[in-house]
This record gives sequence, C-alpha cells and structure tokens, in this order.
Amino acid sequence: MYSLLIVDDEYYAVEAMLHAVDWKQIGIHHVYTAMSADEARSVLLKNRIDIMICDIEMPEEDGLSLQIWVQQHKDQVETIFLTGHAEFSYAQKAIQLHSFDYLLKPINSVSLMDTVKRALEKRMQNVEFTKLAEIYEAYAKEDHSWKPKRITRFWKDLYSSRYPISEAKMKELKRIYHVDIDPDTFILPILFRVEEWLRKFPDQDLDILEFGLCNAAEELVLNGRAGDAVADQRGYVLVLFYAPDQQSQIRDLLETTCKDYMTRCTAYLSCRLSCYIGEWTPIKNMPEAYRKLMQVHRHNVAGSDGVYYMQTNKENSLSSTELVPLPWASDISLLMETGKIKETLHRADELIDWIQEQKPLSAELLQSYYHAMLHSIYPLLHKKGITLRSIYPEEEPQESDVTRSFTALRAWAHDLISHAGLLLHPGGEDTHSVVKQVCLYIDAKLEYDLGREEIAEFVGFHPAYLSRLFKKEKGMSLSDYIFQARIKKAQELLLNTNSTVTDIASKAGYVSYTHFTKMFKKYTGLTPQQYRRQIGIETEEERTL
Repeated sequence: MYSLLIVDDEYYAVEAMLHAVDWKQIGIHHVYTAMSADEARSVLLKNRIDIMICDIEMPEEDGLSLQIWVQQHKDQVETIFLTGHAEFSYAQKAIQLHSFDYLLKPINSVSLMDTVKRALEKRMQNVEFTKLAEIYEAYAKEDHSWKPKRITRFWKDLYSSRYPISEAKMKELKRIYHVDIDPDTFILPILFRVEEWLRKFPDQDLDILEFGLCNAAEELVLNGRAGDAVADQRGYVLVLFYAPDQQSQIRDLLETTCKDYMTRCTAYLSCRLSCYIGEWTPIKNMPEAYRKLMQVHRHNVAGSDGVYYMQTNKENSLSSTELVPLPWASDISLLMETGKIKETLHRADELIDWIQEQKPLSAELLQSYYHAMLHSIYPLLHKKGITLRSIYPEEEPQESDVTRSFTALRAWAHDLISHAGLLLHPGGEDTHSVVKQVCLYIDAKLEYDLGREEIAEFVGFHPAYLSRLFKKEKGMSLSDYIFQARIKKAQELLLNTNSTVTDIASKAGYVSYTHFTKMFKKYTGLTPQQYRRQIGIETEEERTL
C-alpha cells in the first residue's frame, strides 16, 4: 500500500486536493496533510510516505527548503511541487532538487491525478528495484560464504577421481560448482601435512585450527598469486598454483615460502608440518599428481617435518631433503610377521637394487631405506617383548655407518632380517597356518583396497579354494572378516589414540567418511564420536577400579 502527503499552508487548497481525486482508485491508500514544513517533517518521520505534493511558497519555510531535508532523510519520496508563479527560477531549483514534477496553480484535478499516477509508477519501479537489489545482495553474501566450500568440493571431486579428467567431466564439475578455470591450465600441487599437534586440542578446536591453516596457506604461500588453498582431509592442506606464466618465479620462491609458512604455523598454531611439492601438471592429470603426492607422504616413515620434492632438483639438493617413495617397503613387516624370511631377504635386496638404479643417487635414499627397515621390523620385536639387545648384544650399528655404502647397507639389512627372523619364528619359516597368514596379511593391509585374488596370491592358493578354506576354519567369509577387522581397528584407534575420526577412517581403509560412519554404527550401534565418548569413558573408569 502506498501513501501520499499533501503540504500547503492554505487550508482550502489542501481540502480541494483531498477531494479532487479518488486516491484509492489509483493505488493511494493513506493520505496525510500538513500546513507547514515542520508539520510535514513530523508526518514524514512517523509514517512511510511515497509521494509528497508540496507548495513552494509557504511562510516561515518554503517547500524548496523542505525538499532539501527530504533528500537528506527520506530520499525515497517522490516530490511534486506546486506554485502560483510561472517563474523559471522555481522550476530550475525544483529540477536541481530532483523533484518528480512541477505544477502551476490553480491545479486541474485530471492533471493532478495523472501526475500522481506517473509518480506512483516510478515509486513502484523503485520499490521493485530495491527488493531485487536486496535479493541480489542476499544471494551475493550467500555465494561469498559458500564460495570456499564450492572451491573445495570442486577440487576434491577433481583430484579424487581414479582416472584423468575428461573434457566432459571438467565441464560438468565447472557447471556444478560455478568455477571458471581454463581446462588447459597447468597446476602445481603442494601438500602440507600436520605431522604433530604440539598441544592436545578437542575436536572442535582442531576444526578451527585447520581452518586457520588453510587461510594462512592462502595468505602466506599463494600470497595473491592465482590459485586455491584447500582443506583436504583432517590434517592436510593442499595448495594449488595455477599461474603457468609465473612458473619460474614461483619455483624460485617455493622452498623459502613453504618453510616460512611452516615456521609460522608451528609458532602460532602449535603444529609441526611436513611439505611435499609436486610438479606442474595439466589439470586433467590432477588425480595422478595428487596420488603421487600422497604416496610420497605415506613413505615418509620418519615423519620428518622437512620440504620434499617429487624429483631430484640440483638447485635444491643441498638445501632441502630429497624423499623418493620406496616400493614394497610396507611388505617387509608383513613378510616378517608371517615367517617368510627368505622372501623378506629377497624383497630387501630388490629394494636396494631399485635404489641403485635411481638417477642421481643421494645419501637420503639410503637413509630412507634404513628408516623404512627399522620401522617395519622393530614394532614386531616390541610386540613379542624382544629387546634390541637380543639382536645386538654389544652395540647397535650407527646410521652413518650403515648408510655409507650399498655394500654396508645390504649387509646390515641381511643381518637384521636374519636375526629378527630367528627370534620371531624359532620354529622356522612359515610357522603360521594358511588362514593365520591370511589374517595377518589382511590386518597389515587394512588401509588399502583388499581383493580375494590379491590375498590368494600372497599365500599361493586358488582364490575359490582359499575362500572355502577360510570360511570353514573361521566360520565367516573373507569379506566379513575384512569388514570386522576394519571396524575393530577403528575401535582400537578411537580408544587408544588422539587421532581424528577422519584419519581413523582412512587408516581403517575407508575413503568416504560418511560410509565409514554408517558401517561403524551398523556394527557397534554407535557413531565413532559416540563410541569414543561412551566406551572411552567406561574404559577409563574400569582402569581406575
């Protein structure tokens, strides 16, 4: 509903205008009157006025002065001036004050009605425009708040694909997430991983800290250059540069920039980070580039907080740590635990042979092998209560001596595996039953995809026969055992570690956090968070009894 204010110092003039037009017929539902500028101001402050008909010549304060005040305080009002003098100066001033129109007294009722109708149409248009502007502003604010989520989902859907991104898939992702990026763009991925939180934080605080990590990466690493910083999974931040015309400039600053970011995160966010720098790659190949970065990270068995490059770089070989993934390193522990000592020795030799073929060679490769071997075997000894003194009665070999040459490294590996094998399996090789070996294999590989053919190949049986044998001895299928083993591992990690639920899901072999939660609740009747709170408290109470 629209309202009208009539301002004139002549009572009869006001009354004439009140009754000269059927105001409701043209859309005016409220008509107010005022005999002076002060009275008009009072009406304007108390009511929403859309159109004002105002006489120019009034005692004490004229209509032009009132219009100046209206423009400053109620600029939505459309003003129609009235005057008994056809002087151009009045008309000129009215125009300067952005009035809608200018009428000469005496006023014809038809002319008055037509002028007010036109003013009302303009007012309606302004109201509609204001509504549209408010809607647009609301959408703009919502889009601005959702933009980081859109960008994050775009990149996650892109790099989590198992295959290179097709042109059709790229178009689909761009359409879904409203992302404008050239499909021919080259991307430089950099992965930051929280190796350790230096203080214990509740989960809700970790969410805030990881938000801070992502924002800090955008500010300090990207530093205004084209790209995005994405909070990947819990404890990971992925920085993506896409400025191929600045490749050399970015590469020169990378190590210093990344180390500065890591130092600041340690100081202000209480965490220790490692950094893995990939290579410029076409956006369609991002899935493979991402997998390579994750593979490099997973093989960082020492959990070092250095800066690692995907390939050897002469300019950086002296100032940064070189980390190359070691194939089969994770198999050493499994082969040792299942009593396959000869095969363990063979795999250890294959690893050293593979390292010798890498160009160029570096001391860091030998050190990676040394730590991978210790990481694979020492936990097995500890689990059985076997001390290092049982292997090294006098003095444990020093890392610097072991890694000084391939000959020394090979001799040390053979000695460690042989001595550890005798202590772990006094009865000789393959002392476990086939089903036991299968269980150990599954337990060691829970974070990976497991198939029947792969498991059967490990023990040297036909897949169908192994399935029947396993079900006969264990009373459940291989898939059921794998499912239960994954959930039991998750239960153990929930109770005995401070790892986040997302990390635990990954370690238990679930790529999807949602699917993990669904399967966990199906097995236990509780969500992972509920299980940690309820069962964890009960376990703590039992310990105090």
